[in-house]
Amino acid sequence: MRILIGGDFAPTKANFDLFEQGAAETLYGKEMLDYLEKFDYRIFDFETVFDGAGAPIQKHGPLITTPATCMPGIDAIYPNLFVLANNHAANLGREGIEHTKSLLAEHGISCVGAGVDLADASKPFYVKDGDLTIGFYACAEHEFNAAGADVAGVNPYDPLVTFDEVREAKRHCDQLIVFYHGGMIEYRYPLPGERRVFKKLVDCGADLVVGQHTHCIGCSEVYKGKTLLYGQGDFFFARPTNNEYRFSGLLLEVDVSKESLTVGYDVRVKPQDTIRMATPDEKEQILGSFEARGREILDEKRFAEIYEAQLEEKKPFYLERLLGKYGRSLVYAACNRLTGGRYRHSKLARSFGKQDWLTIDNWISCETHREFFTDLVVREWKKRS
Repeated sequence: MRILIGGDFAPTKANFDLFEQGAAETLYGKEMLDYLEKFDYRIFDFETVFDGAGAPIQKHGPLITTPATCMPGIDAIYPNLFVLANNHAANLGREGIEHTKSLLAEHGISCVGAGVDLADASKPFYVKDGDLTIGFYACAEHEFNAAGADVAGVNPYDPLVTFDEVREAKRHCDQLIVFYHGGMIEYRYPLPGERRVFKKLVDCGADLVVGQHTHCIGCSEVYKGKTLLYGQGDFFFARPTNNEYRFSGLLLEVDVSKESLTVGYDVRVKPQDTIRMATPDEKEQILGSFEARGREILDEKRFAEIYEAQLEEKKPFYLERLLGKYGRSLVYAACNRLTGGRYRHSKLARSFGKQDWLTIDNWISCETHREFFTDLVVREWKKRS
């Protein structure tokens, strides 16, 4: 069986009109449409929710929704399965999830990774092709999206549960593909913990682990003969940004039999608010860089250096938020701009000394402090709602 896996996919305001018109060749290009028809089964990470039911939840980050009138453009890529375990499927709460799954079912599109409660959200999905059974399991990191015993949402990654669920899913299929929605946005490498999680998923039965959510092509490695993909990049997610990372995305070509699962790659690019297949030269350059990053992470010293550089780059982002309103003030922003960033460096260095870092370390590292601090944060933002 030949499967196509596309990355993050969401019609957005930039192209709602084209989706509503079903302008397939404008949206995707004829070459892409012909390419997609060659596969037996097509899967995409549907990183949105259909509006028309439910109300926006309270969250940090964009509340992306899509009109149901966009279905003509969605149907044009012949989707068979949508992965809903992501940070936007729960944007409209229970009613939004129910409405979205119902509408997709009307169009013959199956779903995995979200539901009206945790039991529903965590169900794997299976496809049979003759005597071959392929399983799909999807989970996501916590971002105001997690399902609970009586709460609609997506299947949350939980080390006390997820690995057991993967073992159980593998018992019912010949090959198991696991989708993990997480990682750092626009960072082309995995975090150290992410690598450990992906390898553990293979230990528990996954035959392919696909990381989505980062909105950029990351890298991959092979572990025990299984492919671990850290960042697929978008399939089609037109956002108001010129970031080069959003320009390209991997198309996974997965050939599956009872005995084996192999992975190949093609590439799509995004000229503006539409997409097309990459040219041979673009594909060679993009995949060359992708493979080079994969070689880098196998060198543990180099991998540590890359991660250290990312920690330093992102440090102000996190510290400014710990400063609360002061870190978001117009005065702070103006002073920082006037000094070419030196004010930020000076202010943060004065505000966070060694003892402050030790305190934060304890809050995050100690299970009791982490649970208490998390519950305190949730209580406080809910009080201000």
